[in-house]
Amino acid sequence: MQLPPFPDGYVLKAPRLNLRPPHEKDVDELWPHVTDPRLTTFLAWEPHKSKQETLGMILSLKEAHIHGKGFHWIARHEKEVIGVVSLIDVRRTHRSFVWNRAELAYWTRVDHQKQGYATEASEAIVRFGFDALGFHKIIVYNATDNPSSGKVAEKLGFRPVGIEQEAFCKEGQWHDLQHYEMLHHEFAITRDKYSQLVGVSG
Repeated sequence: MQLPPFPDGYVLKAPRLNLRPPHEKDVDELWPHVTDPRLTTFLAWEPHKSKQETLGMILSLKEAHIHGKGFHWIARHEKEVIGVVSLIDVRRTHRSFVWNRAELAYWTRVDHQKQGYATEASEAIVRFGFDALGFHKIIVYNATDNPSSGKVAEKLGFRPVGIEQEAFCKEGQWHDLQHYEMLHHEFAITRDKYSQLVGVSG
């Protein structure tokens, strides 16, 4: 499918947030937050040790975005970086299969968690994913010992599918993953209710 032009076609707004693709100039603002070990407990990456590492992450996210392999947004509130929301693990086709699916992923800086920002930003991204990027399904995984992340998916109307036991190991500990999903037609049914979610904690 024809993707929106990068980066202007991906600039989004939510009631309290502005969302746009990452840029190299975001390094200094992201840096203090991506070094926080409290943030990365359930993320697939370790706290950053240098700004060069953060720059490398940004360049990787941009490259994936440009080629439609993953879509990433910096979320800002009053010009202050709040976190990052992404559609990752994009699968369009495989041989004779059509997938058109992606995984919603999000993180909010530690000092701005439980203020509804993750839910608000994710709502805008889910809407864009179905409406502009043509996804048939969006899924969410969260570690069961990180229930606040799962609450975001539930508030957005994602359907619980099941639990994958010992799905990943980090720092010697195995974690279970709760699996949620939403189909395009399910989003179409609930989309008018999405505006009511703004401001809830998550």
